[in-house]
Amino acid sequence: MENKRVPVELDAEAALGLLEGAEFGRIAFIADGIPTIRPLNHVLLDSRIVLFTRHTSALGRAVRRQADLQVTYQADRIEPRTRLGWSVLVTGTAADISREPHAAQIGLQVESWMKHPLDMVIAIEPHKVTGLRLAAGSGGSR
Repeated sequence: MENKRVPVELDAEAALGLLEGAEFGRIAFIADGIPTIRPLNHVLLDSRIVLFTRHTSALGRAVRRQADLQVTYQADRIEPRTRLGWSVLVTGTAADISREPHAAQIGLQVESWMKHPLDMVIAIEPHKVTGLRLAAGSGGSR
């Protein structure tokens, strides 16, 4: 018998729970007509993914140019030795919420690794949440 990884689909609630505990994720969006992916720290508040960035960043510029920018946010945690873990994918719209009440305090909850001054709070409103857990299984040798 050999061990193998078995993919297990997660419901949206379980996937968001894993995302809440993730240290960072990756956002994919179109910037200047080019697919762009950036790693970012986040927090999950009221089922929205909240990011804190600079208004001059590629994401900040894209959100300012297009209201309700279509984005995909992905986070995962895979153990290198066993290759067991999970991956969560969220598609939705990103919007600047910097002018919302308490936005500055919300932004400060996002522990960014960036040393630049951050001045733009962006929230992703999820439209579709999917997740996959890679669990240990056993199967016969082939």
